[in-house]
Amino acid sequence: MKFKNISKIIGVTLLLVAVVVAVLTYWHPGARTTQDTSSTTNHRKTVRIVALGDSLTQGVGDQQNDGGYTGRLKTMIHHKDHVKVVMHNYGKSGDRSDQIEKRLLDSKAMQDQVSKAQAIVMTVGGNDLLQTLEKNVTINQQSRLDAQLDTAEATYQTKLHRLLTTVRGYNDRAPIYLYSIYNPIYVYFANIDQITNAVDDWNATTKTTAAKTDNLYMIDINRALSVGQFKSVTQQARLKRQSQKSNNGKLSTQSFQEMALASDSDKELNHYLSPVDHFHPNARGYRLMTRYAFQQMQAHQQWLLK
Repeated sequence: MKFKNISKIIGVTLLLVAVVVAVLTYWHPGARTTQDTSSTTNHRKTVRIVALGDSLTQGVGDQQNDGGYTGRLKTMIHHKDHVKVVMHNYGKSGDRSDQIEKRLLDSKAMQDQVSKAQAIVMTVGGNDLLQTLEKNVTINQQSRLDAQLDTAEATYQTKLHRLLTTVRGYNDRAPIYLYSIYNPIYVYFANIDQITNAVDDWNATTKTTAAKTDNLYMIDINRALSVGQFKSVTQQARLKRQSQKSNNGKLSTQSFQEMALASDSDKELNHYLSPVDHFHPNARGYRLMTRYAFQQMQAHQQWLLK
């Protein structure tokens, strides 16, 4: 009996030793290091990003001078993805879609950087729409305004397609992240649907055109920047009542061009927009743009070597 008990004890002990050894082997730091290393060996140490576009890419309105969304995106990717980021910013205030393309076609330096990029970020379309609205903003007849916008949208669609095709001509691999546009005067004209509908239609046109380009992802900032801090239905209903009192349902050329409808020129009702011009994002707005872009990049870009 003693020998049988001893044998059982030895057997159980050996079994426990085997289990412990197996666990230690699996969870040993060296084993983990080897496993982790094999999953990250294909990741880049340096990521090259090119930003093309208008004043939003240039960073106009950023009172902290951190480079708008491009400077913040560079910092965020570096800190969160642990890679060195080389960011080339080719944003120029006032540029329409055709002007962005022309600068790319005329600049060998831009072409070289686009060709080397692992990601391309773009803001485009805002100035195309703004030009149309400035010419037609006083049209009170909805059918006439719709006709003008339809014509402008068709022209913009052609220009945007040509721009994206040109970009793809220099780089057919890197994902393109394209921002939507937003309505910078919504909080002052929440009761007027013409501008809101025009922005929505413009974004729909952009999405339709962008869908023809492979590996392109939209970054939708329209609602977030348009409504600012007025996110609830109740808040927006209050905005519409206040807007009706101040503008009586009409949009003048002067008010549209100035965008300065706050009681004091150094204040802005939308907490995400610049109090200087009541149009471009401020630092808070650019932080929002950065978060939205980074989320899309995490979903579609792992910075893998290819």
